[in-house]
Amino acid sequence: MKKLGVLAVLFVAALSLMGCQKGEESAAPETLAQLPAKLVMTAIPDDNAENMREFFGLIAAQIEKATGIPCEYVHVDNYAASVTALATGQAHLSWFGAVTAAQAYMQMRDNLRIVAARDIDKEFVSYFIANADLGLDPVDNLQELAQLAEDRGWSFTFGSKSSTSSHLMPRSFFTEQSGQRPEQVFRTVAYSGSHDVVLQKVANGEFHIGALGQPPYDRAAGEVKAKAPIIYTTPKFTNYCFAARADLGDELLEQIRSVLINLHDTAEGQKILGYLKAGRFVDADISEWMGYVELIETGVDIGG
Repeated sequence: MKKLGVLAVLFVAALSLMGCQKGEESAAPETLAQLPAKLVMTAIPDDNAENMREFFGLIAAQIEKATGIPCEYVHVDNYAASVTALATGQAHLSWFGAVTAAQAYMQMRDNLRIVAARDIDKEFVSYFIANADLGLDPVDNLQELAQLAEDRGWSFTFGSKSSTSSHLMPRSFFTEQSGQRPEQVFRTVAYSGSHDVVLQKVANGEFHIGALGQPPYDRAAGEVKAKAPIIYTTPKFTNYCFAARADLGDELLEQIRSVLINLHDTAEGQKILGYLKAGRFVDADISEWMGYVELIETGVDIGG
């Protein structure tokens, strides 16, 4: 047994020496991507969970069919959890807004790939809405809204602090146009979480004014929108995207991209795009979101 042990040690040493010699002769080949046994998809929770499970579940089914790898949509409770899931490898693919895409890039750097974005994400808008009982007409700019709100004691709600279209961009436009922060104008400034909750709380009078992204408002029921009409539409900006872990490998990433880019070709894909308020998915690159990285690095409060 002792002799066998000595031989084993010599064998390992020989392998190590061979490896060193090979490394001196040429660079080591790239590590092959390890395909997961199951693909996990998640998303920022910007709509009610039931809707998201249904429609992102349909996307997962399309990816599973194309790749031959089981794919599951896993719902998370907050924006930060979607970033953490992708960054730590608990998820492989995530639906992000611009802020969460930037946050993920800041944690993952070269291990983040932008797979695709909707056609509308290259020219996205947010809406400012008001409770119908205020009787407000649409305003031409947010300075006009700030003047109307002066000394009225109105309350205001954003969505999540980490939301691009229901916090960061509406806040930026408001401050830029009015010369004041929302907290200097409104009696209360709150964060209600998701876009649909912003709409609900303005419609039922819990808040006077709110800001949210275009698609959640557009797909809401007409009677709800009548109780919270749009009073201002922001300038356009870049927003949502599907992001993935680069360590899935180029071949699998291309298969996923192809599923998204070609969704509009099928009836089920059209149903998904209808929910997402898009005509189709288009190619995108992380460079289109780097402005948000720079903005976050200024220290603006976007939550966890």
